[in-house]
Amino acid sequence: MKQAMERDVTKRQWYYRGSLKSCNYSCSYCPFAKRTCSRRSIQADREAFFRFTGRMLQQQKGGAVQIVPYGEALIHPYYWEGLAALSRSPVIDAVGAQSNFSFPTEEMLSVYREHGGELKKLRLWGTFHPEMISAEQFARHCRFLTEQKISYCVGAVGVPEYLEQIRMLRKALPDSVYLWINKMDGLGRRYTEAELEAFAEIDGYFRQELKHYRAELTACADSRFVEADGMMRRCNISRENIGNFYEDSVESKKEELSGCKRKTCSCYLAYCNRRDAVAPFFRPYPAFRIPVYPKAVFFDIDGTLVPEGLRRIPEHTARGLLRLSVRCEIYLATSLPLEAAKRKLSSVWHVFRGGVFANGARWQTQSQEKGSLDVILPMEAGWLTGIKEKQKAYGFKVHVYRKKADIYKVTLYFHRVRRGIQMPEQKQKELSDALKIPDSCRILWEGNCMQITKQGTGKLAGILEICRAMGYRREDVTAVGDSLNDREMVEYFS
Repeated sequence: MKQAMERDVTKRQWYYRGSLKSCNYSCSYCPFAKRTCSRRSIQADREAFFRFTGRMLQQQKGGAVQIVPYGEALIHPYYWEGLAALSRSPVIDAVGAQSNFSFPTEEMLSVYREHGGELKKLRLWGTFHPEMISAEQFARHCRFLTEQKISYCVGAVGVPEYLEQIRMLRKALPDSVYLWINKMDGLGRRYTEAELEAFAEIDGYFRQELKHYRAELTACADSRFVEADGMMRRCNISRENIGNFYEDSVESKKEELSGCKRKTCSCYLAYCNRRDAVAPFFRPYPAFRIPVYPKAVFFDIDGTLVPEGLRRIPEHTARGLLRLSVRCEIYLATSLPLEAAKRKLSSVWHVFRGGVFANGARWQTQSQEKGSLDVILPMEAGWLTGIKEKQKAYGFKVHVYRKKADIYKVTLYFHRVRRGIQMPEQKQKELSDALKIPDSCRILWEGNCMQITKQGTGKLAGILEICRAMGYRREDVTAVGDSLNDREMVEYFS
């Protein structure tokens, strides 16, 4: 089954930032507000950009290219000319840029077309600045792009005093256009709960903007950030250079072995590369923040749908799931047993079409076309005989999960280890040996919790069974989670 669903995921996200450091807007929160450039500076930026596009067109490993300027680039025709050239490459799937959408829309699209640009490959990341333009004026630009069948998203800085204008824009935009909210770094205080709720109502991912993701190279998608002089890093905030784009070999030994050297992914651009952040809903190229809705989405619960410390799903998350369920089928993939999952998600339980429970030891599907299935994978449970005698000695509580007479999961909670603290590996082995758990069982540790199921179970294994039952291909599916237990399924479908 796994081999049948294999697919190519080798394509790459390229970011380019030229020497241009000017903007036609004067937003109070921007360091590049109303800066002007000399003709010489503009010419230098033009030459640097065409040098980049020329080299980019020689690449065998294409993917997607996004321009992420300091200031506003798309008011300059040469950027449209370069994007058009890139779009003609057979190995480049998508091209685009960040912009405040102030460019003369018809004129610049004409430049793009005149130079052979493919509209189906164009992706625009628009930013709404209420200090400079009204919601209606901005929406007018967006409607024209929609009419031209150009893919785009819209974003705004989460300035509390501009909340009503952002709400007005949300109402004016087509439902298919994603409007994301960026946290305001210069706010000088924490957002109030009312502000958080209001912005999360517009952008279901807003609370993720407030997280500081621990920098981890293995969690990042394949990406390269190129400066005007060719200096290359993995992303715009990485502290390690990985070579020069204009050298003979981009794929150097130094690049392969280099790390990140950051402690956190603190930038709205950087975490766009992370498979464990927004990436699952914005594949194959999350840099553009344009959702590609799959046929089915599998969600982890604890830490994903239900934040740590809460017993129920937050209202803003519930509303987001309701909206998503209109576009695709949604399922669960959790280590929780079915009954516990139902309690935590009681307000939205009806929108799920089944899921994987108990770390894959139980899975369900509900479909009008294909009917309903409820499958458990019973485990060998002879070792449970005499388990009560060992509870006092080792300090644990036992939860046994059954369907009729069949046991499909056992959970041991070691109360002498503080909750949330991972049991040391040596101690894990000692306890497994002492309890005489057979090799036919799979053991998964999460903090102070030992979860035992049948060997061969797991979230990914359960999802693949549902895919087989429902006829989903690998490219039809997305998985979302936040922990090491979720990594296998997230990476498989990323």
